[in-house]
Amino acid sequence: MKNNCPKCNGTGIVKEEDGSVHTCWDCLMSGDMDVHSDKVADSKIKI
Repeated sequence: MKNNCPKCNGTGIVKEEDGSVHTCWDCLMSGDMDVHSDKVADSKIKI
């Protein structure tokens, strides 16, 4: 993430005034976020 991003301040998460939270679309669209993780939590879903 961009450490100087005015919306998420490098966290990748934007907190809106109404209390809702979402991904920082600016960092995602600029390619600064890795959408894949090698540390995926075990959801216990069987495939």
